[in-house]
Amino acid sequence: MFDPKVRFKLFKQNKNFCHAPWGLLHVLMDGRVMTCSSGMEWTGDLRENTVEEVLQSHKFQEIKQDILADKVTYNCAQCLKKENSTQAGDYKGYRHHYNENGIDSTVNHEDITDFKLTSLDLHWSSTCDLKCITCWHQQSSSIAREQGLPVQHTPTGVANNIIDYVVNNQSELRELYLSGGEPTLIKYNLKLLKLLDKNPNLSLRVNTNLQWNTNNSIVQEILKFPNVLFTCSIDGIGDKFNYIRRGGNWDRTVENLNFLKAQDNVKLRINTVFFVLTGQELPDIIDYAMEDIGVMDCTINQIVMGHNDLRCRNYTSDIKSTVRNKIENCLNKYVDNLNISGNLKNCLTELEQDASESFKPYLDHIDSLQGTDWGKLWPELT
Repeated sequence: MFDPKVRFKLFKQNKNFCHAPWGLLHVLMDGRVMTCSSGMEWTGDLRENTVEEVLQSHKFQEIKQDILADKVTYNCAQCLKKENSTQAGDYKGYRHHYNENGIDSTVNHEDITDFKLTSLDLHWSSTCDLKCITCWHQQSSSIAREQGLPVQHTPTGVANNIIDYVVNNQSELRELYLSGGEPTLIKYNLKLLKLLDKNPNLSLRVNTNLQWNTNNSIVQEILKFPNVLFTCSIDGIGDKFNYIRRGGNWDRTVENLNFLKAQDNVKLRINTVFFVLTGQELPDIIDYAMEDIGVMDCTINQIVMGHNDLRCRNYTSDIKSTVRNKIENCLNKYVDNLNISGNLKNCLTELEQDASESFKPYLDHIDSLQGTDWGKLWPELT
C-alpha cells in the first residue's frame, strides 16, 4: 500500500517531482514514445516493442529514479526551466498539469516499475489538410508532400496495439489529448474514440485547425464525450489568417467556433503563434478570442519547427518598439490571467533578443508557391 505521507512529500514538497512517467503515454508520429511533450529523450519505440515493454524500459526507469531523488534530469530540464523562469511569472507547465491528473492515481510512485494510465497524448499521424507557414513537414502531411518528403504516420499495426492497450487500461484514464496533424482527419482516432467509455471523469482535449465539416465522423464521436476542450489554432484574422494558415478559410473557422460554442459539453481555448506576421496583431487576436468568442483561455507559443527566421527577434528596431508597447498594454489588461500574462512575458523576452536572420526570403518563397503577396498584407514589414 502506498504511504499517503510519501505521496504528500512527492507532490507537495519535492520541487521537481512529476507524475508523467508513472501515468502518461505520449506517442510520437512514428511510434516512438517520450515522457511528455517537453521530454528531451525518447524512451522506447512501439515499432519494435509492445507498450508494456516500452513502459518498463531502462530509460523510463532511470528517469523515474532521478525524479524520486528530486534531480533535474536532462529529460526534464527544459520543462522545469520554463516553469521556473522569472519572465514567465507564475506559469504552471506540464509538471503541474500531470501532477493534477495523477494525484488520485492508485500507482505506487515509489516503484519505478509501476504504471497506471492516467493521461494519453497522441501525436500518431501528421495527416493534415493545411500547409501553415509556421509548421513543417513532420507535422503536416500536406507540407511533406509539397516538399517531396515522407509522411510521418504510425504504422497501422502499432496503432492497433496502442488502441488495445488503452482500451484495456482505461479505468483511471483522466485525459486524452488528440493532436497531429489534424486529429479530425486521423482514422486511428475514430476507432479509439468508439471503443472508449464516455466517462464523465475523462477530459478529452483536441487540438484542431477548425477546417472540418460539422458532420465529420471524428468530430461527431468527440462530441459524445461529456467533457471536451477544443484548442483552436488561430494565427491572424480574416485575410491574414488565410495567408498564414495556407489552405485555411477564415469564414469556416468562425462558423465552427460558433458551432462549438453552442455545445453544452465543450469548452474552447485559442492557440496562437508569436512570430513576425502575428506580433503586431497579437493583442487583437487575444481580445477577439477572449471577448468576441468568449474562450476560457489563450496560449501563445513561440515559433519553433526550424523557423528561426520567422522569430520576432528579427524585426527592425522600430517594429520591435511598436510590438513591445502593444504587448505591454496587453499584459496590463490580462495581468490576472496567469497563462496569458506568462506567455506575454515570454514574448517580451523574445523581443529583447538580437536579430539573427531575415524573414523575407522565406515569405517570398511562400508567395512563389501560392501566388500571393505578403507585402500587401504587411506593408510595414517590407
